[in-house]
Amino acid sequence: MYSGEYKRYLLIPAILLVVFLVLIFAFPGIKKGIDLTGGTNIIVRADTPLDSQLILPLLKEKYPLTELSVGSVSSVGGYGLFIQYGQNTDLQGAKKLLGDAKSQLPQNPQNARLLALQSIALSSKYNPGQVIDSESLEDEQAVEAAEASLISAEKNFDLELQNLIATTYNLGPQIRFQKTQIGPSLGETFYGLAVQALVMGVILLSIVIFIYFRELLTSITVIAATIFNILGAAALMSLFSIPISLTTIPALLMLIGYAVDTEIVMSARVLKRKEGSPKERMNDSIGTIFTMSSTAIAAVFVMALLSYFAQIGVIFEISAVLLFGLLCDLISSTFMNAPLILMHAEKKEERS
Repeated sequence: MYSGEYKRYLLIPAILLVVFLVLIFAFPGIKKGIDLTGGTNIIVRADTPLDSQLILPLLKEKYPLTELSVGSVSSVGGYGLFIQYGQNTDLQGAKKLLGDAKSQLPQNPQNARLLALQSIALSSKYNPGQVIDSESLEDEQAVEAAEASLISAEKNFDLELQNLIATTYNLGPQIRFQKTQIGPSLGETFYGLAVQALVMGVILLSIVIFIYFRELLTSITVIAATIFNILGAAALMSLFSIPISLTTIPALLMLIGYAVDTEIVMSARVLKRKEGSPKERMNDSIGTIFTMSSTAIAAVFVMALLSYFAQIGVIFEISAVLLFGLLCDLISSTFMNAPLILMHAEKKEERS
């Protein structure tokens, strides 16, 4: 399979790496999920199918929700609907104005009062019938009124949203409604821990590989293949609008294991064994790697396909990321790691 100048094989992963970086950081760019950026996740369960296209235009028309996404769920356990959004810009604006008013109250009470009244004006959209005599409010009273108005607005928004869903799908008062909120600071913490886990996983596995093979090149190729596979999976995630989240990060971590598996097969056969030439041993290992990878790809593809039609979002995202990573692993094994290890093995035999 390999002949001529081995370095020319490296052009393919090098070009793809540039494409991956463009897809991740430029266009379309990978997005973080609600659980990493902070936001709200709503799950509604029902005994009959719920069409997500019924509620989506109503939500867009009625509320200023950022990063809004709506989807239907259909599985053996029943039917449902999920709604995700980053924040309500009206309430978020009122909250920010209230925070500024509180901070300025000791030094600049008049400006704090103006900010508080602006906060009340924003939150009053969700407080129908609320009457506040702003002219009679003192500075501190205005800030207190803004805080009370915001608390009431947040509760009313939740009730309005629940009633809108129940009315749209005729679910009645006994709606099975589950709401989860994640703050931005907690999301950033999750993201930081996930990045640390990825980095530590690559480093620790490279150390183990180095101890076993006593070959620096093998450790380098493990790191290179892992980075290539993760970047490739992330690029395809951005292309297919799959966000990086607490669901997809474990799948990215699993790709480290796949990179190590193929690397061990390749390095063990080419560098440890002595029968035949390095090319023969490499061709043999490539055949084994293709068999391993194609089996895993077929299994993950079936899982992705079934979860997509069954609308099991978590399983689909995990299987899709694994599928992307396995395809990239075939490329990195064939066109990057194999030529590097083959060059190293032939040089070692020439020296010996």
